[in-house]
This record gives sequence, C-alpha cells and structure tokens, in this order.
Amino acid sequence: MTTTKYLLAKYIPDLQRFEPRNVGIIVWSPLGIEARFLAEYPDRLGEVDGRSIPGFVTSASAYRQWIRYWRDAIAGSSIRSLVGGNVVSPSFPGFIETLQQTARGNFAVVDAGSVLDEISEEELPALAEQLFAQLIEANTAEEPRNIGFDKLCDSLMIQAQLKHHRNFHDRYPVSCSFRGVDEEFFFSHAIANGTLERAYQRFPIPKQKSQLQKNRDATAWMLERLLNANVITSDRTVLLVDATPDQLSQAEVDKSIRLLGSMSRVVNILNETEALAEFGAAAQLPAH
Repeated sequence: MTTTKYLLAKYIPDLQRFEPRNVGIIVWSPLGIEARFLAEYPDRLGEVDGRSIPGFVTSASAYRQWIRYWRDAIAGSSIRSLVGGNVVSPSFPGFIETLQQTARGNFAVVDAGSVLDEISEEELPALAEQLFAQLIEANTAEEPRNIGFDKLCDSLMIQAQLKHHRNFHDRYPVSCSFRGVDEEFFFSHAIANGTLERAYQRFPIPKQKSQLQKNRDATAWMLERLLNANVITSDRTVLLVDATPDQLSQAEVDKSIRLLGSMSRVVNILNETEALAEFGAAAQLPAH
C-alpha cells in the first residue's frame, strides 16, 4: 500500500507567543507531490499575489521568498539535507524530514498526518484542494494586508536612494540572549555591516483593535528585549507607521504609538517630507 502523507506550511507572526498560522499544505506520496499556498496564483505556481497575503504576515517579501523556496524544493529533482548534507529525492520518504529541517525564523513545515485510504497519482490534486480548504482557507478570516503601506514605503526608500546603500538589508536578523535562551528577531530593513547603524520596523496600522494590540505587544516585546541586551539603541531604531489624522485621534492608536515611541523613533510615512528626510539621512550614512 502506498502511504500518502501531508505537511502544513506554517507562519509564526510572533516567535515569543508562538502562535503559528497555517499558510499552506503539502501532500506527499511516492507517486508525486501536490501543494497549495495562501495568496499563490493558481496558474503561476511560486508567484504570490501581494493583495492576498494574510494580514498576520509581517513581511510580504519574506513570504514571497519562502513560497518560491518551497515550490522550488517540491519541483526539483532533489533537496540537500541540512543535517549531514545528504541529497534527497522528492520521491524518497526522507524528503519529508528534510523539508521540515528547512524551518527558519517565522517559517516552518510540520508533519500533519497520513491518509489511510489508497490515493492514486490522479487523486493527489483533489486531495490537496480538500485539505487546503479544510485546514488553511477556513482559518484565515482576518483583515487583509495593507498593500498600500508596502508600496508607499518601498517607493519612498527608492526615491531617497536608501535601497542603493551598500549596507542596506531587507529582513535583517538580530539575536540576543534572554535568561539563557537565545532569541532571533527580524527587522524589516537595516543599514548594517557588523555594526547596526539603522534598524527599521514596519508597523502598518490595522483597522481592527484586537489586531493592533497584538502587533503592538509583539513589537514592544522585540524592542524591549533588544534594548535591554544592548543590541539596538532607541535613536538608531525607527518604527514606520501609516497613521491617518483620524487614526491618530483614536485612543488605542495613540497609546500604541506612544508606547513604541518610548523605545524607538517613529516616522509616519504618510508625511512624505518626514519620511524622505529620514530615509535620505540614512542613505548618506558611511558605507563600511
């Protein structure tokens, strides 16, 4: 009997709370592999529709990279194990474990179970659709991602020549130790080359109060840990927001910005003059 297994691709918005969200399904059989991922174009596998990325995903660019990575791994003739360096074929059962070993930061693949019934190669697509509908799509009712924020932020950075800086990084990792436990966090952008000269964290203002509170608490946790570990300084750390005048008048938004502003500088990208001044100054930092 041919055993068909399935794995869940997960995204973990907050590594401290560790509340993973399902973003994809991978169905494995010696006969073939089928996969479905949130926001992926059905007719252009590996490509992501930015407008459909769930709101709980904090980095659209990282999400795109991981969907492409998983697709390439599934479609390739082999994948190299991170433990031992062995090359494993997708048709070999060890492929499942090897794929799980690729987990990094906010992204992971976990073994979710097996299908007891005999599944033919022709039935794999339908099974993937069924599992995707049951385990993924049903659990994604959340505020859509603010694509306008990402586009405006990218546009302003390009206009200020910030992205051309030799030491500019997207999704920059920083680590610290808390009570003997090593933790890794990611900034949206950074100017760094050994020394962290500038760290930027995107913080789009969601419409839902509960989502705002969750995002604020996760960001505050990260900033507090890194400040206490002397990994960052508040004057070199910048929170990027997109708060409208109406939002700024709301108590919860004001509270969030004041709290996070006590640990970093805050730049409202809707004030383009202010944003361009900040990005332009960072673009002039010496390249080491």
